[in-house]
Amino acid sequence: MDVLNYLDENCVILGLKQKNKKNTISAILDHLLSRKKITKGNRKEILKAILQREEMGSTAIGNNIAFPHARITSIKNIIICVAISKEGIDFDSLDQEPVNIIALLLSNQKEAGLHLKILAFLARMLRDKFLVQRLKEAKDPHEIIELFRKQQQAVGKIV
Repeated sequence: MDVLNYLDENCVILGLKQKNKKNTISAILDHLLSRKKITKGNRKEILKAILQREEMGSTAIGNNIAFPHARITSIKNIIICVAISKEGIDFDSLDQEPVNIIALLLSNQKEAGLHLKILAFLARMLRDKFLVQRLKEAKDPHEIIELFRKQQQAVGKIV
């Protein structure tokens, strides 16, 4: 399975300016709403679910990366949104470092297995510090997609 089936240029945000977790997640959801990836009706539900998940423990795993995610009944198709902040965001990271790369994942409540596989695959891809640096330096969404395409070829596809 190809992670790029769920990630396209409309789901890439460069130059995030938010400084904290809640504002960042809210900005990402506003972007998805403007691209018609989510509806105004389920935006509030999604924000609540993601923030509840963050209360259980930060999804910022260290190395400047965070994976906020939620499984929501109203989500019909899996959505991945990649957002980049050059300055870094306070995301309550395990290593106390700011987060620069956010890969937000939304899926349907019934997709638990695939949801976890995608999270694990994204984490495996983003373990590469060279990739993280290149993502931070990317100039446009197309470049982000191409970096993910090349990294996916290097690590394989979702099984």
